[in-house]
Amino acid sequence: MSPNLSCDALSQMSPTLHHECTRVPVTALASCGPLLIAAEGPFLRFYHAKDSQYISSQRVFKAQAVHGISVCSEDYDHVAKLVVWGGRLVRALEIDLAAQELEQAVLNISSSDVTRASDWILDLALRPTSLDDASQHQKNTCVAVTAHNALLQVTIKPRGADGTLQNNLATVSISELTSSSRSILYSAHLFWDSLHRVLVAAGTAFGEIIYWSWSDERYDEPLCRIHRVFLGHEGSIFGVQISKELPSDCCQRLRRVIASCSDDRTIRIWDVSDVNITAIASEAQDANSEVLRTRHTGFSNEAFDLNDSSSSDCLAIGWGHLSRIWTVRFLEASPCSGSLLLQSAGEDATARTWELTPNTGNSDVLSYKLLQLDSVANHSGKNMWSTVVFHTSAGLHKVVCGAADSKITAAPLICVAKAENVTGETTTEYTVHDVLSWAQPAVPKSDAVVHENHRSSKKAEFFRSYCFIDESTFLVTTNSGKVLLGTLSSDANLNRSNSLSGSTFVTQLEDLAGYSVCTSGSLPGIAFIAGAKGDIYIYRKNTATLERVHSVSGKVADMLTIGVPSSSGRETVALLVALVGQKEAQLLYVDVAHEPKVFCVVHVSISESLTGSLITSMAYVRASGTNFLLIGFRRGSIAVYSIREDEPGTGQATLFKVIDKVHDDETVTSLAWVALSTDSSLGHLISVGRDGRLAVYYTDLSANYVQLVHKLSLPFGPNIEGLYFQDNRLLVYGFSSKKWCLYDVTDEEEVMGIETGGAHRSWTFQAHSASLGGTLVWTRASSMHIYSQRGPSHTVIRSGGHGREIKAVAVSPKGISRSCSRLIATGAEDTDIKIFHYVDGHLACRRTLRKHTTGIQHLQWSEDGSFLFSSGGCEEFYIWRILNLPSILDVGVVCEHMYAPESEHSDLRIMAFDVTTHGSTHIIAMVFSDSSIKVNRYDPTAAVKWQPLAKGLYFTSCLTQCTFLSPLRILTAGTDGHAVVWDLSPEINGPIGGGPPTSAAALTWQHPARIHQNSSKVMVSHILNDKLTLIVSGGDDGSLAFLLAQSAPSASLSSATTSYASVPILLIRAHASAVTACATLTHRSRIFMLTSGNDEWVRLWEITLQGTDSGTENKKMTGLGDGLKIQRLKKIKTNVADVSSMAVLDAGDGIADVKVLVCGVGMEVIRIEW
Repeated sequence: MSPNLSCDALSQMSPTLHHECTRVPVTALASCGPLLIAAEGPFLRFYHAKDSQYISSQRVFKAQAVHGISVCSEDYDHVAKLVVWGGRLVRALEIDLAAQELEQAVLNISSSDVTRASDWILDLALRPTSLDDASQHQKNTCVAVTAHNALLQVTIKPRGADGTLQNNLATVSISELTSSSRSILYSAHLFWDSLHRVLVAAGTAFGEIIYWSWSDERYDEPLCRIHRVFLGHEGSIFGVQISKELPSDCCQRLRRVIASCSDDRTIRIWDVSDVNITAIASEAQDANSEVLRTRHTGFSNEAFDLNDSSSSDCLAIGWGHLSRIWTVRFLEASPCSGSLLLQSAGEDATARTWELTPNTGNSDVLSYKLLQLDSVANHSGKNMWSTVVFHTSAGLHKVVCGAADSKITAAPLICVAKAENVTGETTTEYTVHDVLSWAQPAVPKSDAVVHENHRSSKKAEFFRSYCFIDESTFLVTTNSGKVLLGTLSSDANLNRSNSLSGSTFVTQLEDLAGYSVCTSGSLPGIAFIAGAKGDIYIYRKNTATLERVHSVSGKVADMLTIGVPSSSGRETVALLVALVGQKEAQLLYVDVAHEPKVFCVVHVSISESLTGSLITSMAYVRASGTNFLLIGFRRGSIAVYSIREDEPGTGQATLFKVIDKVHDDETVTSLAWVALSTDSSLGHLISVGRDGRLAVYYTDLSANYVQLVHKLSLPFGPNIEGLYFQDNRLLVYGFSSKKWCLYDVTDEEEVMGIETGGAHRSWTFQAHSASLGGTLVWTRASSMHIYSQRGPSHTVIRSGGHGREIKAVAVSPKGISRSCSRLIATGAEDTDIKIFHYVDGHLACRRTLRKHTTGIQHLQWSEDGSFLFSSGGCEEFYIWRILNLPSILDVGVVCEHMYAPESEHSDLRIMAFDVTTHGSTHIIAMVFSDSSIKVNRYDPTAAVKWQPLAKGLYFTSCLTQCTFLSPLRILTAGTDGHAVVWDLSPEINGPIGGGPPTSAAALTWQHPARIHQNSSKVMVSHILNDKLTLIVSGGDDGSLAFLLAQSAPSASLSSATTSYASVPILLIRAHASAVTACATLTHRSRIFMLTSGNDEWVRLWEITLQGTDSGTENKKMTGLGDGLKIQRLKKIKTNVADVSSMAVLDAGDGIADVKVLVCGVGMEVIRIEW
């Protein structure tokens, strides 16, 4: 045994564990004056409400997650008071809101001791007071409702006599106001109707809504009575809220309503206007109410459902959410104008806004209806747990959402802005008659060249094509050949430009009647129009005229334009003209500086057999003194041409490279060139297409070399129509179903989203130069629609991660070629793989890999970090090539190989796999849920890249773990609690033959070793030397198993000692539940291990090998003291629920600290300080 395995002189060091970065679901949000407060696990995070900048964080509880935040006082004497609860725990906080403290991003926070209630708290509300003296602001009284429908009084008293801020300044005491009942509540809401009366809406697990009140107006004893029990939901009640007392003219004289949401995906409104909460009931009535309060435990009961007090007073039902709804709230808009606004959030990770309006239709249906006004979907995965609405300094309402992906976003509530007559971004609609009636001639009629087409009057007039001249004007052509100039209104104060301020009639041409195409974008103020007869016209904004500049022999199919650099001082535009049914296109160089003219025509030959004939996109590159033309085709290929001038005024484009199947067989819709250096032929060719993917090729134009360095699916599509760069961001836009989207690829965020009706229509888009966003003009139902947006549709306050449980994590090795920090790959049940960087205490997502259709099971990097392997259900196994890109994209990802299942109906799950590398060859061992094992070889440089090598079958129990002990030996474990060894033939490491793959060899298992009572949930290996490998397994039984495995078989194959240097060593009750995550690390020649499980404890262990040498390999070790000494050093509670995996990040200098990433429902970095 290697001597460096023994304990050294630093054995007396005592490491400590600390939370460094936590990314868990956002469970509560609150707005408090200038602050926005978010709860993640036991932490409160504080942000500036004005600009969403992070200030600081505060730990409230030791391990309990925060479930609610109640703001008692927002800004009294520059002090904000909060009451925070989670589970049974309650704590009070005071925050100094002095301006100088906020400007310095420092908060002075004082907190009380943690107080425990008798039951889980579902809601808490501050009791109002009519006194204005300062004593009422020092002492606060709240009421809380528990999970068993009991009412508690929470009293907060200052400790200091002077009330000054100091640590632990207050005490919190809890007393019971009412006793618990047998009702099991999933939700509740408290509303103080007066100084002495609180209303309670309680939603039960069995679909009931109990409306009751508590009052202490009577001095003899408090009064508690139930007013209504509502039935109607077909599932548990997850959210309820009581409205304020409504104005007398609101919603046909409704006084008060209750909103509820449920497991049945509906929102229901209940009328409690006729409830007299001030009436004093008799004792008999109270007794009957108590019976109803605990009446049954089902979703329906005719004996009680027909009772008057439980009659269904349902006013309206709203459908819209795709799954369960967690919260519902009333929005505080302006005084009611005949409708009420609500907001809901649910399991589908959307926040939806609703309007309650009278239903004037059939009298047999409900008297009111809920109309969905808006839907905010800026989160991934499932479960939006918390929302809050706050007012900005500009008077707008914003909804802040926190979800299971740990992301926090803020978006304006457009519908509330409309209700309050605050201008918001809306879509405007114009008919052809509207635009023509406003049109004024651009020049006097005597000077304009107008060709009337009398035959066109018999045709239906409609908008045919659009193109922008600049950000405020665009050209419109109609079916009769009219050319109009539309001008957008602009109001910088209102941030709007989505309506027409007027239209100008430019001309009418017979050539444009019945067919026309137009294009722009090369230079501001320039556009080109062509018709069916081959005449090409240029429009210049400075002259407001349409002039013919060129004619081609044939019908123009499409035109593409781009500005080109010119050394002669000309303002030059390159215009590519594609012709219908011809195998040649023309590239026109147009001088647009003074008198527009075409000074050079380049003939571009099209090879239909190589590329197809339909041109759809272009890019122009000038590098090393040569001009290159890159053309995208409808068939999915890209052609590269070099341009030469044969004689003055003419030229020829020569095809010298075709990149086939760039977007499979779908259209290449947009191209862009990013040069890697000035005047260099090296660069990245970026393309998008109607296959919904973004592709990047590293291209050397001088050497005629291309290499695919990035190709991934985008989160919307498949009709991706364009791309552009702005502020070091790559943005793409296109259609997804009936929605048009603008998407930021760099930050992976949607910027704009507009319902347009789908992709098959005329449209044009112009990006804003000063901010993200732009203006979209499109045709829908024969009308022209305009929508403009400045800035993104939402603000990301805190970036997030996966929206479902993370099942696998892998950290890339620090290779020589990778100068940046290590990459962290995570895979989750949302089927996505995300690539993170961990820099300066923050996890930043760099790329999302969308290809799996099932939850990710396992991830692993190759030894050099160039490849990432992933597996999931349905026998999905992918090999990804990961590259560093010196551009905006940062990380390039290409799916190099996809495993083809042997069975026709692939329903097996690849439970685990392991990879060992020899040169360019990767040997991959995979275990499946049907207890089979398969070994394959992958060599990206070979003619036959994938070849099966061997396969075997275990018992009927499922294999769950797999690891290589050596290139010729594999160890597996399964649900039967045994570990077995599989030996491979030495011939598998031979070169791959040039012929077809041979049949896989048969594998047999041997030497079973009992390591658990049942399933092995996690297994890691730690190489000790050339002969021994330490195997650590965590089991479903809460135990840890340690096994010293031989890396290579000895001469005697029949004895188990040829596989194991010792019998398995079991450490029972290592955790209180299943051990699901494990990682090993070495620090100063000492071996440490971290474990975690469903008990949410992270434990640090030290493993010491004692008295082991080459002569003791066959010794039977019967105890820990014989060969292994395992000592638990520290433990810390993690805030990640359902821990599934962990990985060691970069250990820094190897001495100061080590960081470990724990994954499950969220992520958390735990720092080990030595």
